[in-house]
Amino acid sequence: MNTINFYTVEAPYGCFSNFAPYPIMLDGLTWPTSEHYFQAAKLIHAADKAAVHQAPTPFLAAQIGRERTRPILPDWNQVKDGVMATALAAKFVQHPAIGEILLSTGDALLVEHTVNDAYWGDGGDGRGRNRLGYLLMDLRGSTQAQSQPFFAPPWLVFPGIEVSDLHWRMGEGEGYLMRAARWRSALSPVARREYDLYYPVPEAWSGSW
Repeated sequence: MNTINFYTVEAPYGCFSNFAPYPIMLDGLTWPTSEHYFQAAKLIHAADKAAVHQAPTPFLAAQIGRERTRPILPDWNQVKDGVMATALAAKFVQHPAIGEILLSTGDALLVEHTVNDAYWGDGGDGRGRNRLGYLLMDLRGSTQAQSQPFFAPPWLVFPGIEVSDLHWRMGEGEGYLMRAARWRSALSPVARREYDLYYPVPEAWSGSW
């Protein structure tokens, strides 16, 4: 299965991060990021929720939400995945451009790749639960009529093959190139940009992809 790793906001597919600057409207308020909404949702007191809402960055919102002096819901561990799913649905519906990016990943495995989190992320070594990645894939599946394929670039699918190899081009290679190229050209401009940034074209393939 093709895998797309994400974590930092500035990197390709960084829009999948909860720190990405996409405000969401939920519960009668506009939250600067999905991280703000998520962190506020765990807190009991209105003053603590307001402190998170007013945090100037998602990093500070996360810090406030994790302060042990602020009481959290007693059943938070049981409901937190549902809260995250609500935040993600709002984010990708209210911002159609990144909704297109999510759908463009087709059947690829989405992984929040970081050593900093073994619950929402993969723990950096693949042993984490990657719950954020799976919730994103659940959302992607719920908004697709049917599962869509994802085409990795040919230099990854056929490592070691030279683009000028006629035996390969006359066989499996040409068919894959045509299918992948049609799929890539059908992506929305914003989705194609993310794809091309994530998969920079090697010099040997320049002009052939």
